[in-house]
Amino acid sequence: MLGCVWEPGATGMFVWAKVPSQYQNGYELTDLLLNEAHVFITPGGIFGSNGNGYVRVSLCSKETVFEIAISRVKKVEIGTAV
Repeated sequence: MLGCVWEPGATGMFVWAKVPSQYQNGYELTDLLLNEAHVFITPGGIFGSNGNGYVRVSLCSKETVFEIAISRVKKVEIGTAV
């Protein structure tokens, strides 16, 4: 109808989540997750100043990858790391 062209394999889905108040911004939280849990989540600030208080999580992976990432994050102590 619109004449737009897309590639089925080039779609994406994301979740934007507000950063808890104990962290200054998404950069602090994502650095902590990367260093402590070895899980990469995108700090929202890379998309502009409106994203500073958020992180963006891609949902474009297999369920097993999410299970591993969740397991790693759960092992990090809340309050001291995440």
